Amino acid sequence: MKELCRGIFFAPTVIPAKLCVPGEKKSSFADAIAGGTDGKGELNMLKVQILTDNRTEKRGLLAEHGLSLWIEKDDKVILFDTGQSGVFVHNAKVLGLQLAQVEYIVLSHGHYDHCGGLAYFPQQDKAPKIYLHRDALQKKFAANRSVGSYREVGIPPQTVTQAWLKEALVLNKEPLEIAAGILVSGGIPCSQDGAEQPQGFYLEGANGQFLRDLMLDEQMLIIEDAGELAVFLGCGHPGVSNCLNYVRKLVPGKKIKLLIAGMHLEKVSSLRLEESIRQISELNITKVVPVHCTGLRAMTAIQASLGEHCQLLCAGDQLEI
Repeated sequence: MKELCRGIFFAPTVIPAKLCVPGEKKSSFADAIAGGTDGKGELNMLKVQILTDNRTEKRGLLAEHGLSLWIEKDDKVILFDTGQSGVFVHNAKVLGLQLAQVEYIVLSHGHYDHCGGLAYFPQQDKAPKIYLHRDALQKKFAANRSVGSYREVGIPPQTVTQAWLKEALVLNKEPLEIAAGILVSGGIPCSQDGAEQPQGFYLEGANGQFLRDLMLDEQMLIIEDAGELAVFLGCGHPGVSNCLNYVRKLVPGKKIKLLIAGMHLEKVSSLRLEESIRQISELNITKVVPVHCTGLRAMTAIQASLGEHCQLLCAGDQLEI
């Protein structure tokens, strides 16, 4: 198990980008929020609008297998993931949101349904900084139902090679504070619990063989709000409870008041689902919003267990704290 958790090194795809290296601004996040404010001595509202999800219930909006969130914190706007197509652009327009206001784009991991929509971002001539784990650029695959057959699920090559990304893309690996009280977690350490480790995902090795992908490129967005934490998780491939335990390690002593997350629980066993719900429940999170790849079966089970602390939302819905 320990050998698996070390992972296998592959040289990342080479594209022009700014790389977060030692000496750049890294996270002093826990220290910055010790006083429970936004760094200016003020407490402010946090608003989230779901732009892309697997479901929608609103007329005029589109849905797809993917995730994109519009997040407002103080006077800043963050786009968390972009879905797989231009759906987030269409829905933003219908909802009256101006993508020109986006100051940061944070991409959770290197799968098409979270990064593919980047090619459709309309403000390419004035692109905001785009934060992506550097290992997310590797070629990624998922196993098909037929044994020995695989399909590509990584970031579309035509997306990451676009010229406008040259100055916008920031490749990080370690935790990185991108603004006061706003942290990109960097890679999430591999869980020692085999049941929580991602299954069915692969990387292409040097000789064309398929090697297990532990999804070490997945990263979270963590925002401090009124002395507590809001956590945004794309798919939770490293395991939801493992991810949340890493949040507690990065920012010890702070309550998680909001979790909006794809949890990749759609096809897990009933035992695994029950254990994941138990672990989430023990953290006493004020509001849990399962989205995207969580799956309807798991969503309803989470809501049944957490009651008023769980809210089922989809594309077009808004949450304000």
